[in-house]
Amino acid sequence: MKKITLILFFSFSVFSQNNKEIDSILFSEMLAIHHEEFQRKSSLDFHRGNHESSEEYFNSLVDLKLKGTIMDNFKVLSVDQKINHIHDIKKPFYLMSYASWCVPSNGELEALKLLVEEHSDWLDFALIMWDKKEDAIKFSKQYHPKIKVLYVDELSNTETKTIKTLKHKLGLPISLAVCGDKTILNIRKNTQIHPSVDKDIAIEKCYKDISEDIELLQKHESLKLFTKNPF
Repeated sequence: MKKITLILFFSFSVFSQNNKEIDSILFSEMLAIHHEEFQRKSSLDFHRGNHESSEEYFNSLVDLKLKGTIMDNFKVLSVDQKINHIHDIKKPFYLMSYASWCVPSNGELEALKLLVEEHSDWLDFALIMWDKKEDAIKFSKQYHPKIKVLYVDELSNTETKTIKTLKHKLGLPISLAVCGDKTILNIRKNTQIHPSVDKDIAIEKCYKDISEDIELLQKHESLKLFTKNPF
């Protein structure tokens, strides 16, 4: 019996160590390794007439390479001057990457308002803008006031790594579901619904898509809590 227990303990220890090594890979490092191949294959298929291949390759890149990586402590600024780096956000967070020229999807703002009210006690919502501070403030006024507003001014050219990784390699608009330990659980292109679609239907669709990411975060945080306090 002692031998079996020892084997199980050893196996669990090795498994945990391997997982830790995998999960400790930074998001920017993994993206740097695999993005060029993703871009090459996606562009090749697009020129061959498969215009949906970009979406398929993006999802594969996220599912196979980027999920489970650790969000870099990117340098950012917040309009309230309380945040200087991504890791200054201590709660799990839902990060939306936008620029002032983007138009939020039909139903998105209303869905976010509901979700912020439902989950802001344990989850932070953050909007990262690739603009000057004034433009970020102006754009963010249409969002719920509890959403943290971050910005990176491209013209200042001081945050090259942040810009290159989050904006230029992944595109806009996208959203990232990030745990309290900064593990990335999902990255997705934001739902885009045409303005002609009925507002209630659009809200329901946006709510559902964002909720799926929030549920991933809830499960992860609950599992961490159980691991720390199993009984």
